[in-house]
Amino acid sequence: MRIQILVAGVCAAALLPAAALAQQTCEQRQSNQTMGTLAGAGLGALAGSAVAGRGDRTEGAVIGGIAGALIGNQVSKGKPDCSRAYGYYDNNGAWHATATPRTNAAGYYDRTGAWIDGAPRGYYASDGRWVQADTDAQASGYYDTRGHWVPASATGYYTHDGRWVASTAPGRYDRSGRWIAGPATGRYNADGVWIAGEANGRRDANGVWIADPQPGYYRDGRWVRGEAVGYYDARGRWISTDNRPSQGGYRGDNGMQSIDERQADLDRQIRRGIDNRSLSRAQGDRLLRSLAAIEREERSLRNRQGELGPRGRATISARLDRLSDSLGQMSRNGRAERYGSR
Repeated sequence: MRIQILVAGVCAAALLPAAALAQQTCEQRQSNQTMGTLAGAGLGALAGSAVAGRGDRTEGAVIGGIAGALIGNQVSKGKPDCSRAYGYYDNNGAWHATATPRTNAAGYYDRTGAWIDGAPRGYYASDGRWVQADTDAQASGYYDTRGHWVPASATGYYTHDGRWVASTAPGRYDRSGRWIAGPATGRYNADGVWIAGEANGRRDANGVWIADPQPGYYRDGRWVRGEAVGYYDARGRWISTDNRPSQGGYRGDNGMQSIDERQADLDRQIRRGIDNRSLSRAQGDRLLRSLAAIEREERSLRNRQGELGPRGRATISARLDRLSDSLGQMSRNGRAERYGSR
């Protein structure tokens, strides 16, 4: 029992330095390894001495000190200096960029102060948990005009001199759906048109930057309407960070799917059918073209305030109904041909 208590006490003590030093400057974080080792050794020795028997206090202190030093060193392990860091995350998950040359950058400090090799390839979820994104290292971030490396998932970042740059992106889509790589600040409107210079977010009561949901996103160069939460990687691929059950769009007042939500839902179904081969590529492309035509007609029927009247809503709904029926029939036929009629 004493050994178990000793180990638990040493582990808890060794974790304290990293927690205490989690958010400082990059230079302060680089000293985590030395301070973690010393603090871990001291606290481990105290814990070992406290839980050991009367005749074993010296032995307990030695064991605790060694174990605490080892664990403290590993928990707060870092590179020799910040000249090799892309940057670091603070306790709120905000990115702090450095001006490290591209040839020297080798890793970064996460929000706990731990050193991670390579550039960040993911994002922090709302619960503070790190989520690895399905993207490669080259698409995980970009360099701004001042030579700061910025994760693609960052909705804003601090420069090395402490200046906050809000609502950044690794690029943007133009009106024709073509990806233009390069640092960009702005947002998309409901029609997928990029509006430069307007921040897509706000600060909460604690001063933490919160990105607003977007009115849609680009997929394969085509605008998909409907509320979306996520970001584009450096190649223009949309990475969803929305864990809600539905990501389709906005609900109507009667609780039924809205026009935008139905369009987004049909888009997902068609692409899923192509992926699982219940639809042929030709069928999928034909359905996607029909959906794009419906979306264009819908935009033309909206008034200057962007509202769709009852007649226009009925027209678009009828066309979506027919498209949905066609999709269902094609999918059933495709499955029957693939698995055989039963």
